Amino acid sequence: MMKKIPLLILFVIWFPNSAFSQEENFPAESKETIETEIHPQVKEYFVDVLLPHLWEGTKAVFSEDTFQYWALASFTAGIAFSQDEDVRDYWLEHDLIGDWKEVGNFYGEGYTQAGLALSFWGLGAITKDQKLASTGEVLIEAEILNGLVTTAMKQVIGRERPDNSGNDSFPSGHTSDSFCFAAVIDERYGHAWGIPAYALATLTALSRMESDKHWLSDVVMGAGTGMIIGYSVSKNHDDYPYEKRWHHTDKNLIQQAHILPVFPQNQKDEFGFRIYITLD
Repeated sequence: MMKKIPLLILFVIWFPNSAFSQEENFPAESKETIETEIHPQVKEYFVDVLLPHLWEGTKAVFSEDTFQYWALASFTAGIAFSQDEDVRDYWLEHDLIGDWKEVGNFYGEGYTQAGLALSFWGLGAITKDQKLASTGEVLIEAEILNGLVTTAMKQVIGRERPDNSGNDSFPSGHTSDSFCFAAVIDERYGHAWGIPAYALATLTALSRMESDKHWLSDVVMGAGTGMIIGYSVSKNHDDYPYEKRWHHTDKNLIQQAHILPVFPQNQKDEFGFRIYITLD
């Protein structure tokens, strides 16, 4: 029975290293450190940065490059599904992590993850640390997308929780949030920080089973979902100065504008305007 427990851990260790560490799948982008002007104005950030980044992140998450990883996560969750009942029985019979489940459950809460993301962002702005501030932005964007995707999957699938407390079991939101955070940290700071983040994420996954809130397959799919979204958003994020994809607010966007009256021939009572605009 105990041989079935390491399935999640094996998936966690193998998945990010074999999948997203390959440069050909996600070409590395130059991330230069900017010493000044950490952020644009608040309004500009939401209009010119956050919304375009969410759109670009969504396209990256569901691109051809990530199809094989979604298939891998689904396949692994399918294998775990066949062991759900046995693993649940084992967890109910053994108190494997004890009071640590409270730590794992708290760490995986949405407000905890949001607080961590905002802390990165705010601390980076205060200390003028561009990488830290940009990491906060990536975390915010990745967690937003992860929340939307995970919630959509929960509503569509409607799986009942093992403790019969609801029909939103698959996938585990706590697990996907914590693994999304770990994926971003691992991608931006390397394994030295990524491994501890993954350890906390794994504790969250185990805590959800220990609390009888999720099946094994729920947390496996949650882990896969979080990692795919975290790595995809981070790999495709353009750090400040931002590439404004939707809204261009530069004051010099319009270089010249001329409005000339037009009087149609043989139409004495009618006239119009012709507008010439020179763009930057």
